[in-house]
Amino acid sequence: MRNEALIPPLKPVIFFDVETNGLHKDSSVLSITAIKALYNGKDVDTIETIFTRFYYRNPGEPQNSAALEVNGLTDEVIRKNRGNALYAEHFRGDTDFKALCTGVRHYVGHNIAFDRKFVAFPLKHCFCTMRENTAMLKIRRYTGGFKYPRLSEAAAFYGLSPDMNKLHGSEYDTRLTYEIFRKMMNESRTKKRVYEFLNR
Repeated sequence: MRNEALIPPLKPVIFFDVETNGLHKDSSVLSITAIKALYNGKDVDTIETIFTRFYYRNPGEPQNSAALEVNGLTDEVIRKNRGNALYAEHFRGDTDFKALCTGVRHYVGHNIAFDRKFVAFPLKHCFCTMRENTAMLKIRRYTGGFKYPRLSEAAAFYGLSPDMNKLHGSEYDTRLTYEIFRKMMNESRTKKRVYEFLNR
């Protein structure tokens, strides 16, 4: 007979990415995607929720041309992606992401230090696929040492084929981060760090 007491409880893990109107923590979040997956002690292959939203700039905040050049999120694009959405027009006024995070203690992102500064509540345990892969990829800086790998570079290292036309979209970047993390779970040089994080 199967001993249910020996089966570890499923642990939620949130992978997320934001696209913003600038680099400052007060810049508007223009889009966010979160994948809520369940860790079963071996893998995070069960996706429970995919959360994707688009928001307008905060009132009075000018459009940042440098950010727009990267993410392409003009007001028109945002309006098209929102469609007839009934959720808040601005990220600051939307409490649904916080609700999604209720009870979650583990968060993953590529450069999560950037993404988390736009979230108005603390994230317990964070894992950065960018920093954790710096020593793996060993991409030299011209000034010496290794640089942080781009999402596309990390993806290519793990045998994924990133679509360069979809990068810097929160939905695509979150999915790619999720796939990189799963590759890291089976990579001999990274899996220890991954499982240490998941089992905290």
